[in-house]
Amino acid sequence: MPSIVEAYTAKYEDEEEVGGEDIVKVVFVKRPHFKLQNLILDNSGIDCVGPNEKLKEICCNVRECDLSQNHLQQWTDVHSLLDVVPKLKFLNMSHNPLGAVTSLPSTPHTLNTLILCNTGVEWSSLVNVLQFLPSLKELNIGNNNLSSLHCDTVPDTLPSLQHLNLIKNNFASFTDVLQVSVLFEQLKCLVMSENPLVSFGDTQEAVAQFSSLEQLYVNNITVNSWDEVSKLRWFPALNDVRMVHWDLFGDMPELDRRNMLAALLPTCKLINGAPIEERDAAERWYLRKCQGQGDTTSQRYAELNEKHGILPDLADVDLGYGLDETVTVNVVIEDRAINTQKTFSIYEKFGYVKQCIMKEYNIKSARMGVLKKDPSNLPGRRLRGANKVSGGKDYVLTEGMYNDSEMLYAFPVENGDSFVLECKTEHELYQLKLGALRAAQLRETMKTGRENVKKEGLKHGKFPE
Repeated sequence: MPSIVEAYTAKYEDEEEVGGEDIVKVVFVKRPHFKLQNLILDNSGIDCVGPNEKLKEICCNVRECDLSQNHLQQWTDVHSLLDVVPKLKFLNMSHNPLGAVTSLPSTPHTLNTLILCNTGVEWSSLVNVLQFLPSLKELNIGNNNLSSLHCDTVPDTLPSLQHLNLIKNNFASFTDVLQVSVLFEQLKCLVMSENPLVSFGDTQEAVAQFSSLEQLYVNNITVNSWDEVSKLRWFPALNDVRMVHWDLFGDMPELDRRNMLAALLPTCKLINGAPIEERDAAERWYLRKCQGQGDTTSQRYAELNEKHGILPDLADVDLGYGLDETVTVNVVIEDRAINTQKTFSIYEKFGYVKQCIMKEYNIKSARMGVLKKDPSNLPGRRLRGANKVSGGKDYVLTEGMYNDSEMLYAFPVENGDSFVLECKTEHELYQLKLGALRAAQLRETMKTGRENVKKEGLKHGKFPE
C-alpha cells in the first residue's frame, strides 16, 4: 500500500506522456506542490505517512487535508502529519481504523477542524490529544459507538471548542455528555442526531451548564414525551433547534407540529431552519388544544393561561357556501347535440374548464354560458343581461357575467347547473383572426412611429420627452 508521499506523487507530480514514434510527444506536467493548498487523497489505499522530510516539502502550504477512507492505523502517523504541516487547518481522518489514542503529539498545533468519524476512537484517550490543539474549534467524532463522554481525569488546558458533532453514537441522555459543558464552556453547536436519545437531562441546574449552547441538532432520536421537549427551555442560550423524523410526531400535521414546538420553546428563534413568526398564534393554538383535551396540568399551560387567559373555542365558519370540493354539471353543446355530465374541482377557473371542454370535443372557439338550476343562489350577482329560457324559470348567463380567471366556487357553480357552449361560426372566426391581424399591424405601426420620432430627436440633438 502507498504512503501519503507516494499517493501524492502519483496524483499530483507524475508526468503523463502521450505520443509515439510518428507523432509529436506531449507531456502533461501537473501543478507544483508549492501552490497546493488542498490535499485530497481520500480512498487512496494509504497505510502510512512516508518520509517526513519529503512530506514537509510537498505540504509546505497545505491548509486542508482529506485522508478519509484509507488504512491508517497508527496515531503516530497523525502526529507526524501535524508536525510537518504547520499551516494545516482542516484534517479529515474519517473511516481510518485508528482506534484508541496510543501516543501524543510532540508539540501543539494550530489545527481548527478535526474529523474522526468511524475511526474507533475512545473519548477518554482523545481528550488528551486535544490539549495539543489549542486552536481547535470544530470536532466531529460521529459513528464511533460512544455511549458516554465522562472522564475521571482531564488535562488542565483544553481548546475553546465551539462545534461538537456526536452523530450516530449510542448516547441515551444528555447526562452522558454533561461533562462536555464543563470542558468546553464556549460550545455553541452540538449535533446529537441519530442517537437513541430519550431524555434531555434530569434537572434544570445540570442542563443550564451548557451556558453558551445556541444550536442543537437532534434529528431522528427516540424521545417519546412532550415533557422532554419542554426541557429544551432549560438551555439558557438555545435559539436554534433542528428536530425532524421523531416517532413522537407520528402522523401529526406539519402545521400542528410546528405550533406545538413554537408554544413549548419560547426562547427558540429558529425551529428546523425556519424563523418563528407565529409565536402568539401558536401559543393560543396550544391553549385551545389543552383545553379541548382536558390537559391543563402542565407548567407551560399555566404560563400561557396567565398570559392569554381562558380562550373561547374558534367559530366554525363556512366560507364556501356549503359547497363540496367538486361539482357535477351538465355540459350542453347544442350545435352537436351533446348533453353529458362532467365533474370539475370548484378551484378550477372558468377559462380552464372552457378550454378542457373545447379540446375534448375539438371545438376551435365557442361562447360558454351557465344555466343555473336555481338562479336565486347568486349572492351579489347582477342578472341584468341574462337570457330567460324555459318559460322564465331558468337563466342562461352569458360570458360577460364572469371572468375566465374566476374560480367556479366564486360564481358559485353548484351541482345540477349546466355549462352551455355555442360554437362560433366560420364568419365569426374569420372576424376574430382579422381583428387580431389588424391589432398586430397597429402595434407595429406605433412602434415604427416611436422609433422615427426618436431618430429625429437624436438628429437635432434633442430627445423626445
